[in-house]
Amino acid sequence: MKKYCLLIFILFSSYTYCQEGYSFESKIHPEKEYTLQMNISSITETTIDKKVTKSESKTSVTRTTTTEKLNKEGVMPASMRIGNLSVSGEGKESLNPISNSVLVGQLSVDNKFKIDTIYNNEINQKTRTALKYAFNDLKPDIDFPKKLLKIGESFENKAPLTVPFNNDQIKTLITKKITLNSVKNNIALFTITEKIVLNNENLLISASGEGSGIIKFNIAENQIISDTSHHSINIKVRNGDTIINGLVKLDAEKTTTINNIIIEEPPKTR
Repeated sequence: MKKYCLLIFILFSSYTYCQEGYSFESKIHPEKEYTLQMNISSITETTIDKKVTKSESKTSVTRTTTTEKLNKEGVMPASMRIGNLSVSGEGKESLNPISNSVLVGQLSVDNKFKIDTIYNNEINQKTRTALKYAFNDLKPDIDFPKKLLKIGESFENKAPLTVPFNNDQIKTLITKKITLNSVKNNIALFTITEKIVLNNENLLISASGEGSGIIKFNIAENQIISDTSHHSINIKVRNGDTIINGLVKLDAEKTTTINNIIIEEPPKTR
């Protein structure tokens, strides 16, 4: 009888634990190497007076962030190396000047990066300032809720998205519904559905679309390790008596690999 009661208690405890849900918090840990590979492709179809033109572009970059030991102030000396930032389209390929930049500074576990030095002889002060602003916070695009999430539960995120179209920048807003689909071996799988609308009122421009995606989150490492998405956006622009219609398709894939590194202590002098 005692064994039976013990078994019931264990099963009930396991069930209760599973029902409590999972916590998701993005953090950067000391003595790690984070390598992010990002690929973005777009196809744009533009229709003016029944004439259709089509253009394609691809962007790819690798970014490696290396952290050292946590110091007494609670921050980590860190460096970020930006690989070749390649942009191709219309049969041409070019490298962005920020390629092969190395950013050195102090990184906190809550993703704040205070950049002290940027090594790259090919960029000016304006670009250096822009890099410091762009990478002063390394938090991911997804803002996870503070509460525990159970399997099947969803939450929403909103984020701006600028879409290049007809030599202009169309500002849109994405509303993401993110659902925790499963958790296996400390890897959480999220599915995403998206609605896209124009981000500001404009009588001359209309934009709407939808998207989908999949995210994988490594709970033990507190990091998103895979993020794939697809967007399809319809755009209409009025230019005098001319109406320009467009269909923009965007595909993005980001993967992060995480490795432990060993920081050797300098030998102590007697």
